[in-house]
Amino acid sequence: MLNFENLDKHLETLAAEQAFPGGVLCVYHHGKMVKETAYGVYNPETGDKTNVDTRFDVASISKMFAGTAFMALCDRGVFSLDEPIHKSFPKFVGQREIRASANALLKDQPDALLGYADVTDLTWYNILIHDSGLGWSTLNLLFKTREEAVDHICTMPLAYEPKSTVLYTDLGLILMAIAMEERTGKTLDVLVDELVCQPLGLERTGYNRVSEGPKCDNTAPTEFCKWRNVRVHGLVHDENCYFLDGVAGHAGVFSIARDVAKLAQNYLDVLQGKPGVVKKETAEAMVTFQKMNRWDRRGIMFQLRILDTDAHTFPLGRKTFGHTGFTGTCMWADPERELAFAFLTNDVYPGREKRSMARVRKGIVEHLISAIDKEDTCK
Repeated sequence: MLNFENLDKHLETLAAEQAFPGGVLCVYHHGKMVKETAYGVYNPETGDKTNVDTRFDVASISKMFAGTAFMALCDRGVFSLDEPIHKSFPKFVGQREIRASANALLKDQPDALLGYADVTDLTWYNILIHDSGLGWSTLNLLFKTREEAVDHICTMPLAYEPKSTVLYTDLGLILMAIAMEERTGKTLDVLVDELVCQPLGLERTGYNRVSEGPKCDNTAPTEFCKWRNVRVHGLVHDENCYFLDGVAGHAGVFSIARDVAKLAQNYLDVLQGKPGVVKKETAEAMVTFQKMNRWDRRGIMFQLRILDTDAHTFPLGRKTFGHTGFTGTCMWADPERELAFAFLTNDVYPGREKRSMARVRKGIVEHLISAIDKEDTCK
């Protein structure tokens, strides 16, 4: 019998110490949901207690939803991982300058020319393993229209030599989503709903379009945004996604822990030969190691278990795959333990400089797998 008493005490203590305002943990083990528990208050201003149906901005876990929809389209022959990006974006060809300043996340970088590289043969595979050479850009501050932003991504300098290493970036996923929309004639929010949410019964997962106004009911707010001069609530936290009307390949999904864990569990099901939203051979390729930098190990779309002993994924099994989100979210699947879980929080609420999850997440994982391993040992 699973005993989560120590885990619950640990999470309740973290919430009381304001390591995160509100959080929900959902756990699947051996294909069945074995835990779904809420902690803390999701809205410190009102004191509203978190419940299992509280929706969170899942930030970069959105890539798992948009990416799954893309891979489902690949299974249907609509796209191919080996397809050149320029098939959808004709300007994505030819020689490109390489400049460290092309990654705006690195502050005060010299604008020196480091070389040139040809982007013509880059494919969606390179986008999904993050070795395309693309850096990062504050699209929301630089442009007024989506078309201007897309043109910039397709022609901007590269941050490094393509295929030489991994640099995690949102820009390629933005292009991927737009390519999906143009080829299918459907918007990304509709595609994710039709290809992922409806087949899996994810009833509380979707995008909140900026143009339709905030949806705040039982939804966790995030930080006070200086650019928008408002506490972000019911609309996407990520500025570039907000600029794109709240619907993009890299961010924008709001969900509950149960739905996110169910997506992770579906990949475990598929790997075991059960039906799911992608084919078994597709899932196997997605969770297989492709490339890494000094610490970030990548499959196709998925982040893989990090080998640094300080990393929160290190205690998990060798074949673990999943992703984190900037707002304080994570989802992981451990095939060796037949374990899938999602822990969603609004850790970013006090401000991005005061986030705590990077510091406390490993302890949470250790308490979780301690309960799981005790049960498996007793069988």
